[in-house]
Amino acid sequence: MSITHIIFDCDGVLVDSEPLSMRADAEILAKYGIVISLQDLTKRFVGTTFDDMLQRLSKERGVEFPPELTLEKNRIINDLYHRELKVVRGVRDALDSIKGMGLSMSIASNGPKERVKLALQITGLLHHFKDQIVTYEDVPRGKPDPDVFLFAAKNAKVRPEDCLVVEDSITGVTAAVDAGCWTLGFTGTHEDHAAHAEKLKDIGAEAVFETMGELPGLVSTFIHES
Repeated sequence: MSITHIIFDCDGVLVDSEPLSMRADAEILAKYGIVISLQDLTKRFVGTTFDDMLQRLSKERGVEFPPELTLEKNRIINDLYHRELKVVRGVRDALDSIKGMGLSMSIASNGPKERVKLALQITGLLHHFKDQIVTYEDVPRGKPDPDVFLFAAKNAKVRPEDCLVVEDSITGVTAAVDAGCWTLGFTGTHEDHAAHAEKLKDIGAEAVFETMGELPGLVSTFIHES
């Protein structure tokens, strides 16, 4: 291997946005008689797209959701992000260290592109990625299919096998592994770190880590091994 590029997921890796997204989903679903705890929503749908979640619940519960729900979620998320969004602890130093290694970086997300950019703007991380932001909107299929990572690699003008992916979800690790990328699993934004780490390793993560302070060392190890 020859690692030259790092691809980050955004939600749950760079910004601690998953709890905010789950709160927005719970608020919206409750209006249609679907009451699901935040814990169950996170367990079932973290890492999936909003549309995929609605389609699955529509089949399960027999509820027809109007198309404008995406706009409603965007409104709720916009408000929550401006009031409560936080960067994942240690991310700023980790990104600076990785950039100092001479590696290029990009993002591959299952979130809408404008929401990803908003999150990065609010947290002051956008300058690290500029135009290297790929989302499910750019490809035929979102995660767990590999399309977003394949496109992110192509957009960065590198081969998938020369990319190291940082992901936190089962959905994301599955997609990255299927794309042929080397993959690290981050557990720091999940409740049960040990259990989640085992799940990520079982589906192909090369290594798992709990704090962003560990990431530069892991990246350095992959570079030296390559």
